[in-house]
Amino acid sequence: MRVADLLTEHSLQLRLETPTGPDRLSQEIVRCAPTEHLDPTPFLDANVLLLTSGIGMNFSEESIWDGYVERLTRVPVAALAFAVGAAHDSLPKGLITACTAHDLPLLEVPTTVPLLKIDQHVEGMLQAERIALLDRGWLLADECARLASQGAEISTLLAAMYAALELPIAVYDAFDSLIAQYPETVTWRTGAARASQPDTITVPLPMGLSNSCQLAVRLYGSSAEVEALLAPVTSILALQLNRSVVVDASSHQDMLRFVNRCVAWSESTRSDVANAFHELGLSRRAETTLLVADMSGEHAAAAWKLRVALHDTFHDVRVAELDEQLIALAQFPREAFDEVSKRLLGIEPVLPLVLRGPARTIDELRIALVHALNLIRHVSAPVLAPVLGLSAVVAAAAGRGAREAAERFLAPLLDHDEHRATELLPTLRIWLRNDAQPSRTCEELYIHRNSLSYRLRRIEELLGISLDTLDGRATCLMALRLVEIEPY
Repeated sequence: MRVADLLTEHSLQLRLETPTGPDRLSQEIVRCAPTEHLDPTPFLDANVLLLTSGIGMNFSEESIWDGYVERLTRVPVAALAFAVGAAHDSLPKGLITACTAHDLPLLEVPTTVPLLKIDQHVEGMLQAERIALLDRGWLLADECARLASQGAEISTLLAAMYAALELPIAVYDAFDSLIAQYPETVTWRTGAARASQPDTITVPLPMGLSNSCQLAVRLYGSSAEVEALLAPVTSILALQLNRSVVVDASSHQDMLRFVNRCVAWSESTRSDVANAFHELGLSRRAETTLLVADMSGEHAAAAWKLRVALHDTFHDVRVAELDEQLIALAQFPREAFDEVSKRLLGIEPVLPLVLRGPARTIDELRIALVHALNLIRHVSAPVLAPVLGLSAVVAAAAGRGAREAAERFLAPLLDHDEHRATELLPTLRIWLRNDAQPSRTCEELYIHRNSLSYRLRRIEELLGISLDTLDGRATCLMALRLVEIEPY
């Protein structure tokens, strides 16, 4: 309710006695405050309608009236309604002058209208506005619930909320990282800078978590109406955000079982892996996209972003967190894989993340998972994994006696280094790591090129292979990785 609304209510017969402009008359009224105190300001809230008959104000000095009005504008009050007849036959001239000077709307209340009637009218109007606002809030909540039941993305719910509020809106996780926003053109601060973001209200979402997400709204006016309008819909938004957590939590143990069986090449058969995949409730006929991300340290803030993005871009998602790593399997993308990968790889530019997909069979998915778990330890930014990686092939072979054979193959170098204090095995590792480049190897080992040539010939003699051939070099690299002397 605004001050101007009082003037249009004929039953109140109020008359504006100051040359107040339309902007000032559009000021919201929060309630009425009947008082006869000479200084009621300690008991007043901002934007109240002050009701008084001026009892006890039997002075004519303009300076006293000016001080009285000046104190009211400091609160500030929305307007002053002064009743004539009880203590004053007409409005005091000093009061009119002071209200005009301080731009405080002064309303004359005639003798035929008691102040109680104004109080009751204002309270009735405010109550009607509160009910109407609550109805709007529930209509918004109902619309968002309808969208959520159809599997709408978080951004779609925010768009519906934006249409009702006409204010930019965003969702943050517990680490002050931005999960979603609408519209996309608005800039929102993240991290510690959020605290200094101006004209924004933050509403915690009722998610049942110790550290819940928060809804942020960019304001261009009063926050009271916005907070009331958002009250019902925050539960819908929280449920939609929790959807990914509930789905992920229900499949967490099944995901851990699947991952453990995939990496245990010696103990788990293909049938074991297939059964674990079936327990996840995913389709064997559909292609499966794999994502592995590092959630340690500061990267933990990206966990919600990843979960929401995965559920927004795929119809079926299974997620587990193991040893500070987030592992996700996803099927039935909502758009082309190029668009999906662009979105997932663009979530955080410095997040160690490996995206691999789509795998067509259980065997391909198993190898892809082993490769991704190895690759994630060596990347510092989001990467799209190749279809095949050497580490995955090594892991696949390790359960078939290859590790024992690799240990026997490298044993002559280990024995030579141990008994003769040489460094043939480290030399082989560094040489292969540097793509068999002599200059780079010598620089890392701090040795002369002739010394490197001698060591390489000695390695060939002990292992019985030629390092000049691709087959010989690949054999050595495979052996080093099989015995985990060279993990990557």
